[in-house]
Amino acid sequence: MDVSFRKVSQFNTEEIIGLSVGEEQDHLISDNTRWLLQAASNCGSVDYGIYYDDQPAGLISLIDPRVVQPDDHFQPDCLYVWRFMIDNKHQGKGLSKRTLSFVKDYAKLVGLKGVSLTTMDQEKGNALPLYLKHGFEPTGRRLDDEIELKYLSR
Repeated sequence: MDVSFRKVSQFNTEEIIGLSVGEEQDHLISDNTRWLLQAASNCGSVDYGIYYDDQPAGLISLIDPRVVQPDDHFQPDCLYVWRFMIDNKHQGKGLSKRTLSFVKDYAKLVGLKGVSLTTMDQEKGNALPLYLKHGFEPTGRRLDDEIELKYLSR
């Protein structure tokens, strides 16, 4: 399995926009067109296409809290996962595990102590079990009715 991460640009935006989650997860995340339009106006996010065997398979947006205005959503010492999705045709192939490993390594590389994110834990089909399985722990905070989770590098 070859997994790679490519920064979203004019060269791959169209193929990334075509990705989608399954119908049972639609309520959990914006479609990729809207997502990338929001990301374009959010100068703090870095967006990566997730590729499986050279085919687009997902999308992740990351925010370094040191380069944006202070915000309650950010732990000052953690890379923030703003959005994350794996296309419905590629779920169950280990891409989430590989992507979360990439994010943890990225945080370390840029000098942050860990990774934080929020997830819609009260909605059916949510990703809370996935994040807990990969070492994320609840911080005790809720932001925009989502649970905040944090992973600290060891």
